[in-house]
Amino acid sequence: MPTNKAKLGVYVDQELKAHVEKLAALESRSVSNFIEILLKELVANAKAEGKLQ
Repeated sequence: MPTNKAKLGVYVDQELKAHVEKLAALESRSVSNFIEILLKELVANAKAEGKLQ
């Protein structure tokens, strides 16, 4: 499916990957979508704390 979103590749250890997959599945989300939500929350919190504009 085409998207206009930027691609972000990361390396993580196998245990972390397994945990993230489990958490994403519990919320019926893809790993990509789950991580995007986490990152959006992280950025929103950083903005609220004045770390980002």
